[in-house]
Amino acid sequence: MPSQVWYSMGFMRWPLAFSLGAVIVLALWSAFKLFRPGASPDRRTKAWLDAILFWGGFAVISGVLGTLVGIILAAQAIEAAGDVSTTLVWGGIKVALLTSFFGMLILAFAALLWFGLQLRWRLLEPSPQESAS
Repeated sequence: MPSQVWYSMGFMRWPLAFSLGAVIVLALWSAFKLFRPGASPDRRTKAWLDAILFWGGFAVISGVLGTLVGIILAAQAIEAAGDVSTTLVWGGIKVALLTSFFGMLILAFAALLWFGLQLRWRLLEPSPQESAS
């Protein structure tokens, strides 16, 4: 079943998978930077944190694009077939909506990670050289 869902998303599964991978890698890197001894709230780490939200948003955009392409393809197939059952129509729409669903899941995951890591970043004490500038 999971592989069937993976393949039914068509080409858009790759941008979604890349976005999820980017969110995970960025979150792990940021966590490493924020939870190490002597960590300080530098601007570079903040940029990595904000990139987590960017890739979550990219996943949503990719998901919506996949849904639009899927609905257009389903409409073309229905138009070519002529008279089709409503079950077939809704089955096609269900498959088309999978990319939006997974894009939203990736954004929710990214937002939760971002919030937790952002909180840690804000609670860090600035280093002496950063507070002087």
